[in-house]
Amino acid sequence: MMDVKDPGYLKIKRELFRHLKVSSDAYKDTYLVRRIKARMRKLGINNYMNYYHMIRTNKQELDELLLTVAINVTEFFRDSVVWRTFEKKVIPELVSYKKEHHTSTIKIWSAACSTGQEPYSIAMALHEALGKNLSGFRVQILATDIDREALATAIRGEYPADVVEKQVPRHMIPKYFTRISEERYRISPKIKRLVKFQQFNLFSPTYPKGFDVIFIRNVLIYVKRDAQEEIFAKLYDSLEDHGYLILGKTETILSNAAKLFKLYDLVARIYRKNLEVKGHGTGFGRR
Repeated sequence: MMDVKDPGYLKIKRELFRHLKVSSDAYKDTYLVRRIKARMRKLGINNYMNYYHMIRTNKQELDELLLTVAINVTEFFRDSVVWRTFEKKVIPELVSYKKEHHTSTIKIWSAACSTGQEPYSIAMALHEALGKNLSGFRVQILATDIDREALATAIRGEYPADVVEKQVPRHMIPKYFTRISEERYRISPKIKRLVKFQQFNLFSPTYPKGFDVIFIRNVLIYVKRDAQEEIFAKLYDSLEDHGYLILGKTETILSNAAKLFKLYDLVARIYRKNLEVKGHGTGFGRR
C-alpha cells in the first residue's frame, strides 16, 4: 500500500501518536489510512501533506482526527450469545465465588466503552440475573474511553428511540429506560448509579486493578500484535485470580499473551486467568 510510505501520511501518523502518547506502530496502518482518509474526504482534501499542515495549525481538526481514530462502534447487548453467557453462566459463578469467600463487592471494567451502551448493558444484565438479590452486593462498573465527547454522551445516558427499541430486549425497556420524547429514551437512575465513567487511554503504563470481569471488545483488532501483548499483560494484572476477560467475537489472544489466559467459552470469547503464570504476567509482551 503506497499510502504507508507517503511522507505526509508518516508525518500525520507521528503527530497523531504524539498526542495519543503511544508509539507510532501501535495501530494497524490499514485502520489509520481508512480513518485519516475519511476526515480528508469530508474536508475535500486529497493530499496527505496538505492535511498534515492543517492539523498542525488547526487544533479543532486535530481533535476531530484523534476522536476519529479512537472511536469504536458500540451497541446495547452487542452479540447476544455473549450476554446470554454472561448472564446465565458468568454472573452465577461470580456470585457463588463471592458468597464462598464472604465478600459482596463486584467490580467490572468496560474498557473502550464509547457512548456507554456496553456498561449500561452490563448493569441491566446484573439486574436481570440477580433481581432483588442485587441489593446484597456492592456493584462497581468502571467505564472508560479516550474520547471525551463519547463519554459525555454516555454520562448523559440518552439514546435515540429507534436504537433502544432495536437493540434492547422489549421486556427490558420499561424496566430500565424512561421515554423522554418521541425520539429519545433515558437510562433509569438505578442503572446509571452502578456505572462510573472516566477518561482512560489503553496505552497508559498503569491500569486500574481488582476486577472480577473485564470487557474489552472490538477495539484490539485495530491494534498491532506487539501493542496487543502489552495490553493483555496489563489486563492480566488488572484481573483478580478468579476473573473473566471478555473480548469481541472476532478477537483472539495470540503469541506470548495467549499463555496468560485460558479459554472459558469459545463462542462468547470469554477467557479466565492462567494462574500457572501468576506473578509473571507483566513479563509477557514487554519490550
